[in-house]
Amino acid sequence: MESALENSIEEWRRFLNQSAPGHRFKDRYRRRQQAGRNRSTLKRACYVAFGVAIAIGSLVLAPLPGPGWGTFFVGLGIVAGEVAHVARLLDRGEVKLREALRRAKGVWGKSAPGVRVLIALTISLCVVASVWGVYDVFSSVLESAKDPSEMAVGQLVDLPQDGSH
Repeated sequence: MESALENSIEEWRRFLNQSAPGHRFKDRYRRRQQAGRNRSTLKRACYVAFGVAIAIGSLVLAPLPGPGWGTFFVGLGIVAGEVAHVARLLDRGEVKLREALRRAKGVWGKSAPGVRVLIALTISLCVVASVWGVYDVFSSVLESAKDPSEMAVGQLVDLPQDGSH
């Protein structure tokens, strides 16, 4: 277990230090493919399933406090180690995200303090509205969920209740 953790840490260090943005995920994909030539298809499938489970679990739990989106991208990063298309997609996304952050940093640096306050308030309002929206959706879904044992057979399979077909 300790060696697996050490290997993972070393692999992510290489990912961050040895590859340039826009090539990191493809380089990691190539390293994993070369290092794992003797790995079984089942082992690779389990690795992908693990990454997908982390990504989906992160999406489901995103409205709750915690790592949320960070673990979503970690899950995609795990999948990208085995799936070249995902690796290319993440490389393109990283380049676009870096460009957007560079532009945002430039706008922020040139903005007056009053504009910065308005930007921060707008972002805060969007976050609060998003959290409220997710809460509203999940609370109505939970309220509408009934115990299946109390439902009529027609309700379970969406049959008309009046007996007509």
